[in-house]
Amino acid sequence: MADRRSIIVEQSYVIAAEPAAVFDALVDQDVLSECLTPLQRLRLAPGSGGRIGFRDPELGPAIGRIGEHDRGVRLTWRMVQNWPSVLSFDFFHEDGGCRVDVIQSGFGTLRGVRRDIDQVFATRWDAWMHAIKDRLEA
Repeated sequence: MADRRSIIVEQSYVIAAEPAAVFDALVDQDVLSECLTPLQRLRLAPGSGGRIGFRDPELGPAIGRIGEHDRGVRLTWRMVQNWPSVLSFDFFHEDGGCRVDVIQSGFGTLRGVRRDIDQVFATRWDAWMHAIKDRLEA
């Protein structure tokens, strides 16, 4: 968990599913729309260079592109507006399932909005990844 001085949020989650299945959930517009609350109007075009956009009720419209798109290995989002600029997911086989390392950075422009913005995102990703875990393990 990130502390209040951090500019990087690093968290790991273990999900009882194959890395490819967890990856697929993170590039599925319907799954993300359901699990990433309170984000609204989420739109996603998967694949390297694909677009991602949504409305964050606290921070406003957020837009970006999918960077790396290596199924079951690595996924990155490069956000250009109203969100931390870099988000990466790394997937590893672990204990018959998958460990996902979520790393988010680029909070600089958002620090003026909320000094604890990294903690806000650490809490959000914890809830979001648990929602994805619950969905995949059901």
